[in-house]
Amino acid sequence: MENSDERYGKLQQLPQFPAVATKLMRVLSNDEASIQEISNLVRVDAALTSELLRLVNSPLYGFTARIGSIQKAILVLGFEEVKNHVLAASMKMYFGSVLRLDLFRAIWRHSLACALLSEELSAACSPSQTPEDRAYTAGLLHDIGRLGLFVSYPDTYSALLAQTGKLLREREVEAFGFDHCAAGGWLAAKWDLPADIQSVATEHHEIPQTPVAEMQNLVQLGVALADSLGFDVIPAEHPYTLQEIRRFLPHSGQYRFDPDPACLKASISERLDSFD
Repeated sequence: MENSDERYGKLQQLPQFPAVATKLMRVLSNDEASIQEISNLVRVDAALTSELLRLVNSPLYGFTARIGSIQKAILVLGFEEVKNHVLAASMKMYFGSVLRLDLFRAIWRHSLACALLSEELSAACSPSQTPEDRAYTAGLLHDIGRLGLFVSYPDTYSALLAQTGKLLREREVEAFGFDHCAAGGWLAAKWDLPADIQSVATEHHEIPQTPVAEMQNLVQLGVALADSLGFDVIPAEHPYTLQEIRRFLPHSGQYRFDPDPACLKASISERLDSFD
């Protein structure tokens, strides 16, 4: 009988997910985490430190005085914003060798857009109107299966994206024996990511049938919303409008989340550009 890992072929050769990002997720899940503890964790990676300082000093924030230390960045941005930036920067560096390819960049921007939109949906559905930090993390990591397949099989996956006719996941199964959702769940488990991240990576194309505010369902809506706003990789299997997506939110969430689609797209695009 074939080993369950062997069926994933070249995905097994992908290096482990960045250790600093995994550690940071665990540290920031502790309410008693200190600025010094987080600063020490980030500073051990010179490239990550440089990227984080570049982001905090970008026009996105518009600080008048330059911020030159990780501790100051944490103070002015807050724990959650720093974690979001570190996770995004870690993924960007992890996949950096292929980010210059237009198709891969589209997948990356889709993942980042989904993270930002999932965070906004989470805040709209929260009684305190503060986002569930896991929503951003899960949104950013939801498509690791597709990212992994592109890195492992760049020519084959590029060709699959260019094909028409059958649904992409059907074409993936024909080419690899599994689709990007199964690949994402397997990678998330292999990298020992939290169980809810594993579930999102596996089930992010499902749409909740009733209004809910659970993290996994918010990310599923974030995926649909990213596609709706034009941050898709290929046309969605089941396209939804923003107003249709709002109907899947609880009543309070629908009330708080009713943006103009053009303004929302412009806001997300500006934030995506700050990561380039």
